[in-house]
Amino acid sequence: MANYTNASPNATFPSPRDFILSIPLYKEFPITKYKIIEDNPVYDLEYFRGTIDCYCMQCKAHSIFQCHEKIEPDRDLPPSLYHNYIFTLLLTCSRKKDHEILFLFFANDGKLQKIGQYPSLADLATPDIYKYRNILGDERYKEFTRGVGLASHGVGIGAFVYFRRIFEFLIEKAHLVAKSIINWDEDKYIKSRMDEKITLLQAHLPEVLVKTKSLYGILSKGIHSLTEDECLDSFKVVKLGIELILDEELARKTREDKIRVASKDIGTLGNLLKRDEK
Repeated sequence: MANYTNASPNATFPSPRDFILSIPLYKEFPITKYKIIEDNPVYDLEYFRGTIDCYCMQCKAHSIFQCHEKIEPDRDLPPSLYHNYIFTLLLTCSRKKDHEILFLFFANDGKLQKIGQYPSLADLATPDIYKYRNILGDERYKEFTRGVGLASHGVGIGAFVYFRRIFEFLIEKAHLVAKSIINWDEDKYIKSRMDEKITLLQAHLPEVLVKTKSLYGILSKGIHSLTEDECLDSFKVVKLGIELILDEELARKTREDKIRVASKDIGTLGNLLKRDEK
C-alpha cells in the first residue's frame, strides 16, 4: 500500500478541505497527469481522515466534523484508471453523531469533480456572513448571499456583479457623509475615477478599503474580461477582501454602539449619585 497524505503533492490541486468547503459543483480538475499511485489525489480525497470546521445546520453553530471511516481497498488505482467512478464523503458533527454533511464526487475521462453536496456551499457560508446584515441592510445583504450562492454553483461572473454592487454601496455610503462637509467639491468627485473617489473619501472609509482599492478594478475586470473559471479561481480572495472591509465597518459600529450605551448609562448613574448626595 502506498504512503498517502491528506494533501495533494501538486499545489494546484485542491486539498480535501478546499474541495469540500470551497470548490463549486462541477468544476473539473485534471487527474491524468498523476501517473503513479503515490500521487493519487482521488484516493487522498476519498480516504480523507482529517476534520472539517464548518457550520452545523442542526446545531445552528460551528462544529468540528469528522469523516466516516472507510475500509481501504486491497489494491488502489492510479488516477488515470478511474472511469465512471463515484464516491461519497460523509462527515458527522462532533456534538451529535446524527448531524451529518454529505459530499458526492465523480472521476471520469481524466477529470475529477464534485457533483453534489448537502448542505450547499451557500448554506454553510450564510451563517458566517449574517453578522454583516446590519452593516449592509436587507437589500445589500441579499446581494451578498446571492453572490456566494452563485459562486457555489459555478457562476463566477454573476457573483462578481453582486460583489461590485456591495463595493459601490460602501463608497456611496461614505460619499453621502462627505457631501455634508463644508468645502466638499462634488463636481470633482463626480468626474473622478473610482480609485480617485476612494482617495477623496478616505477619511470616511474603512482603512482596509483604502488600502485595497484595486479590488474594484479586479471586480470590474472579472465582469467584463474574465471567464467563469477565472472569476471562480479569484472568488475566495475577492470574498475575503469584501469581508475584511465589512469587518472593519462592523468593529466601528460595535464600538460606537458601546460608547452610546455607556454614555447614557454613565449619565444616568451620575444623576442617581447626585440625587443620593442631597
